[in-house]
Amino acid sequence: MYIYLPDIKSRSGEAIDYYFDEELADFHGDFSEGRTVKLTLSASYGGEEVIIKGSLEAAVVAVCSRCLEPIVQKVETNFIESFTVIKGSAGEGTVADLAAETANTLTVAGDTLYLDEYIRQLIILDEDHSPLCKPGCKGICSGCGADLNRFSCQCTADDDHDIDIRLLKLKELKSGN
Repeated sequence: MYIYLPDIKSRSGEAIDYYFDEELADFHGDFSEGRTVKLTLSASYGGEEVIIKGSLEAAVVAVCSRCLEPIVQKVETNFIESFTVIKGSAGEGTVADLAAETANTLTVAGDTLYLDEYIRQLIILDEDHSPLCKPGCKGICSGCGADLNRFSCQCTADDDHDIDIRLLKLKELKSGN
């Protein structure tokens, strides 16, 4: 995803609308295939800055933090960002390198504003970092490892998995060992 700056500079102060609907895996390898990102934004040039504002929708594959089952998590966010235009041509490197530099420094050199890394960072920041497959997820038994949403616990009453390992010495004292 990129914006060609001479188009924006020729309409100084006027916003130009862009719409991107792309496969997540195509623009960054961190994401699994089969999921898309939809990006609607307007870009304008004023002074020595390119200002973009818009909204992003994506569906990313995540893992339930309790039962470790894969789930699809919806990410939606609005954003507004200002990129400072640096005089001169773009530096050496690949498109991915230029996109990373743009996202990390919020500057752009040359004629192209690469958005891939900036969008990746927006998605990561908006993701739920402890997602659940469902609100009542029971998780995994810490003793036998059974997914308690689908199976019964296989532990017996004699199993010590309910005891905090930091307190096992106290159990030995209690039993007289």
